[in-house]
Amino acid sequence: MSKQTTDTVALFGLPITNVTMKQALSRIEEHILSGRTHQIATANLDFARNSLRDQYLQRIICECSMVLPDGAPLLWASSLLGVPLKERVTGVDLIPQLAELSARRGYGIYLLGSSDESSEKAAQVLEQRFPGVNIVGRHAPEVRPLHEMDNEDILRRIEACNPAILLVAFGNPKQEIWIHRHKDRLKVPVAIGIGGALDMIAGNLKRAPRWVQRLQLEWAFRMAQEPSRLLPRYARDAAAMMVHLPLGLFANRLQPGERRQGSLQVDVQGTIRVVATPAKLSGDVSLWLVREARAAVLASQTLVVDMSATIRAEADGLGGLLEARRLLLGAGLWIWLAGMSNPVRRVLQFSAMADLFRIAATPAEAIHFTAASASSMPVRNKAQTISRQTSVAGQPVARAS
Repeated sequence: MSKQTTDTVALFGLPITNVTMKQALSRIEEHILSGRTHQIATANLDFARNSLRDQYLQRIICECSMVLPDGAPLLWASSLLGVPLKERVTGVDLIPQLAELSARRGYGIYLLGSSDESSEKAAQVLEQRFPGVNIVGRHAPEVRPLHEMDNEDILRRIEACNPAILLVAFGNPKQEIWIHRHKDRLKVPVAIGIGGALDMIAGNLKRAPRWVQRLQLEWAFRMAQEPSRLLPRYARDAAAMMVHLPLGLFANRLQPGERRQGSLQVDVQGTIRVVATPAKLSGDVSLWLVREARAAVLASQTLVVDMSATIRAEADGLGGLLEARRLLLGAGLWIWLAGMSNPVRRVLQFSAMADLFRIAATPAEAIHFTAASASSMPVRNKAQTISRQTSVAGQPVARAS
């Protein structure tokens, strides 16, 4: 088995991309050149708490091309789970890097959201720091609920400027939902939710000193500036982490010890690709799993992951499942998990992932249900499919479309 590993780690039910800032920038440029629209999230613990409460938001974030680790608690959690993230990649650090890339390559940047004052000042700061940065437009619409926003006006403004990078500062979850709803209409290669990053760049909020950032205590510095707003939020976030992280760690510890690894087995049955995972689902195995998911997409096949032999699932292995799911759903295809042991099933449940997948008791049942469904109904676009629950042989099946 290759020593390479997937770069996705499952934390609090979210697929966190395990990259450095340099690697994130390289991927963003690849996305710009791809000709397709890519949504990127900069996730912190508040994102995780919101997604744990809102399955619709969780599914949106799970469809993002990258979910960057913005918050220090995500790094702490990954270390406790034995798959430490490489580094923290924050939105406020990413924006200057994108401005520098724009100055070198000419990529247009559009600033959407925040206040008009912060947006204007942030644009001025970036233009002073990075001469030649191509800020093609900005707009700070009136703060309204999503259903009351003048989206036609916003979309026309963006279309007229034809940016390569759209930075949306509506705050989570509003910015993630807005980007997802309008992704097809936007026709922007890269759309990133950046929260309050423009306020920091504009200087309305002070950034913590480097030594505070290195100690991963920036949250405390921010709370000291905005205690009335951030103290309640951080308290809710901490409470959520204290509930879900111990459960995840406990479920992980309940799994049996490692055995001889074995290899990934693949069996193609017409329009169904069955991938049997070995005893331990970890990063190296999930790398192969993601490759098989890409092969299934190219061949327009349903992917059935036979986990009958799997007795341990690590956070990077679960990350591979989330990445495979993203690829399949992006092509309007299905992914099944079949034959899970009770310890692995508990890990999925306590990792807030079980409802994201179609689950069957055995691979044969997944194949049978897929064949029956294919003969009785057309494959629908994922954006038109309503998420719902059904069952196969007494086992829950999450229709994650």
